[in-house]
Formats: sequence, structure tokens, C-alpha cells
Amino acid sequence: MKVNGFASKLKSVFCDRPGEVVPTGYVGALDGIRALAILTVAHFHLWQQSWLTISFSTPKLAKFGISSISLDWIQRYGSFFVDMMILLTGFCLFLPYARYMVEGERRPGLPDRYEVRNFYIKRIARIVPSYYFCTLIYLFVLILPSKHYASAGDFFRDEQLMKQLFANLTFTQTFSADTYISTPFNGALWTVAVEMQFYLIFPFLAWCFRKKPMLTYFVTVGISYYYVQAKVMPMDDGEFRWHLNQMPALLCVFATGMLGALIFVSLAQHVKRGRFQGIFFMGISIAAFLAVRFILKKGPGSMNNLRWQLQLRFLLALFYLIICIGVIFSVKWFRKIFDNKFMHFLAGISYNLYIWHQVIAVQLKVNKIPYWEGDTLPNIAGNRPWMYKYTLIAVLAAFAAAIAATYLIEKPCAKLINKLTGIRRKEY
Repeated sequence: MKVNGFASKLKSVFCDRPGEVVPTGYVGALDGIRALAILTVAHFHLWQQSWLTISFSTPKLAKFGISSISLDWIQRYGSFFVDMMILLTGFCLFLPYARYMVEGERRPGLPDRYEVRNFYIKRIARIVPSYYFCTLIYLFVLILPSKHYASAGDFFRDEQLMKQLFANLTFTQTFSADTYISTPFNGALWTVAVEMQFYLIFPFLAWCFRKKPMLTYFVTVGISYYYVQAKVMPMDDGEFRWHLNQMPALLCVFATGMLGALIFVSLAQHVKRGRFQGIFFMGISIAAFLAVRFILKKGPGSMNNLRWQLQLRFLLALFYLIICIGVIFSVKWFRKIFDNKFMHFLAGISYNLYIWHQVIAVQLKVNKIPYWEGDTLPNIAGNRPWMYKYTLIAVLAAFAAAIAATYLIEKPCAKLINKLTGIRRKEY
């Protein structure tokens, strides 16, 4: 009896009940996908400092022509998964609107005239406290000590620093090459700035999607395509680096995420849980991932790496969307890889992990932690013991900073802002 009871419990954990409706409110699997995307980007930035390439010997697979498995492709092109994070932003923001369009369910919260106000307050509460905290730490701990101002007046008379600080505090650092490419502040914050810029137009874009979804999607993608092909691609390398990640260039990724939310909710009206359906969607998600792997392993060839990334951005966004939808509708045991308590925890700290990981990785190396001797950088010298130690310390420090910033800065500040503005209801 105990064996049968355990088997039944195990089956309920890893197997779906046939005919079960796919929930469209909170989609837990997206937490895992977001966490893995940010970990991949973080891994790329750590690899830039350590050059520690991960590979495994597989002698038992040699008869199939696979003597080793290398993660070199995902380390070299891990930055491409920033676009997965951006796609998920569009998906999750538009999901409540998609539910209203397909299911006729009103968005939770106050009447329509308060929706835009509440949207902006929630975004500010979620994004700004951790972002400002990081910017100010950078200013007072790293930048000011290196400048040795004689007085506070000298600080305020430093026009270049004032320009940099103003741009970072207003999320406009991507508008100038000086404040984006040459910034003394945390360079990784450009992504947050682009997302905040997108938030400004999101209510209008969501309204257009609700009225004419396909027309809005193709117009938005068309604007992005025109900006990339007619404006950015002809630029010389210096100008190109500045415009590569401007919001118009990423608009196609945001829009694909929004359309993806609508596709997901529409599919959920017709596709129920079941073994065949789950295996089918698991298969297409794996196939889409293998397509991404094939594209990235192929590499840029003779093209400039950044230009190659820009040319592939829309195609990869489509594959990222297929991965997401495939995982959501896949078999339960496969979804559990992405939808579990550990992944929810990682997703919860992922924003601060993204903000802090590169800062910590660079500062550890600059300050020779762990210590190395000689004038040659240890990664260039091929010092593998140092690579392992450095990677372990950087990972532990980044997670410690992310956890502290999430639970001591982000969450208390967000709670306070929401309370002061009268927002109490939770929405996805």
C-alpha cells in the first residue's frame, strides 16, 4: 500500500492529469527561463574575465562520433540571451491584456483610467530602488575615490561626471556614445535603461495591440527593421556600437514577446494537458533550442560579431518565443525543470544578480582576488587553478550581493512605494 501511495504521489508530481486546463494567470515556467537566461549572460561576463572554458570528455559516446561536449558556444555568445530577457518583458507585461482579449477577463486592479498610473508606479517600485542603489554605490565607492576631489564644489563642477550621473539617473545613458560606450558607471545598466524607455510607450503599444494586434505587430517590427537596416547597419564601427542596442533596434523583440503572450493565451483555450500534447510541445521547445545552438555554434564567420548579432536578433527572438511556449505546454516533468522553488528563488533575485555580477567580476580581477603573481594576467597565462578559484569566488560574491540587494533594498522599497501610492493588489 505504501509503495502504491508513493507511486501515485510521484505520478501526480511529474505527470499531468489528462484534460487539465493550462493556466494563463501566473506562468511559473517563465521564472525558470528568465533565471537561466540571466545566468547565461552572467556566465558570459565571467568567462570574459576568466577564459575558463567548460568542456566534458565523453568516451562512452565516442562510438557515436561525440568524444567531448563543449559549452564554448554558449560562453562566447551568452550575451545574445539578453534578448531572451527582453522578450520575456514584453510577454509578461502584455499577458494580462492578452487574457482580457481572449478570455474576456478584466485586468485586476482599479478602473481603466488608473491602469497607466498603476503600471508606471509598479515599474518604478520594481526597477528604480536597486538601480539607484547600484548607481550610487558605483559613484561613491569606485568613481569619486579615483578622482580625488579637493572639495564638494569640484565634484559639482565636473561637467563630464555630472553628465554621466544625470544620464544614469534618468535612464538616458544610451542616448549618447559618451554616456553609453565610455561610461564610468556600470555598463550592464544599459539594459535596464532600454526597458525603462520601453515602459514609457508600453501603455500606448498595448492599446494598439488590443485594437489591431497583427497590424500593430508588423508595423512595430517594420519600424525596428527599418531602423536596423537603413540606419544602423551602414554606420562605421564606432557609431554602430552606440546604436546596436538602442530601444528601436530591440523593439522587434519586445513586440514578439507581446505577440507571444497573445498566442499563448489563444492556444490555452484549445490545448489541454495530455501526454501527446506535452511530448509534442516539449519536442518543439527542444528543437528551437537546438536551432539556437546551431546558429550560435556556427559563429559570425567573416562578419563582425556585433553586426552578426544584430542581423540575427529577430530570428533568434522567434526561436526564443517557441522555446517559451513549448516549455509552457510541455509534459509536467519537463516543466518542473523550469517551474520549481529553486527556479522561482533564482528569478526573484535575478534582477539584482544581473545588476551586480559584472561589477563584482571586474573588481575582483582588478584587485587581484584571488591573488596572482607576475605582470601577465592569469587568464592570458593559462593559469587554470586561478580560473577555477576566481570563478567560484565571483559566483558566490555575485549571489551574495544579489540576495542582499533583493531583500534589503528592492523588496522593502517596492513595498513602501506601493503602500504610499495605494497599490495593494498583486498582478503578474
